[in-house]
Amino acid sequence: MARNDTTSAIVDGVLKLTVTGVTLSAGLMAPNIIIALEKPLDKFLNHMDKRSREREARRIISYMKSQGLLKGEYQHGLKITQKGRRRLATIEFDNLCVPSQAQWDHTWRLVFYDIPESSRSGRQALTTKLRGLGFFQLQQSVWIHPFPCRETIEKVTSNFGLERYVSYIETTHLDNETPLLQYFKKRLPNVSFK
Repeated sequence: MARNDTTSAIVDGVLKLTVTGVTLSAGLMAPNIIIALEKPLDKFLNHMDKRSREREARRIISYMKSQGLLKGEYQHGLKITQKGRRRLATIEFDNLCVPSQAQWDHTWRLVFYDIPESSRSGRQALTTKLRGLGFFQLQQSVWIHPFPCRETIEKVTSNFGLERYVSYIETTHLDNETPLLQYFKKRLPNVSFK
């Protein structure tokens, strides 16, 4: 992992830890705190001695403060800023997924929308996100998925400000579902669609 990628992963890990309410001060150097952070931080700091970990943590925290992601003092605890919260929200949105299941429950999830031309960029962003989440485009404004995804769709539509234009339906009956089953069997080989 390149240094910029590692630093970015560490910054994200520190932000996640900060937002959970853990005070970031000298406690950051404790092994149990390092383990609590994501793997990139764990791998990066575990290869260092205590002094090097302390120096690197101070460097990263200083960088985060200069970027406006954290505020406060290292000795007295640090707090996440609004800018830091926005970065976390972006990370969480980028990592959204539809949780998979081992066995399909024979229920289809349909997402359909009628988004006005004035929100064209939102419509395009929604379409791109649905495709990225593994949905199949059934018709121009109708997408389908075999797994429960109401919460994911609510987060996506809220992020784009399109909640009032999007509907979510669950159904156990769908005409001509054979091509859909074939599509999802190829995309999700570890799932039983019986």
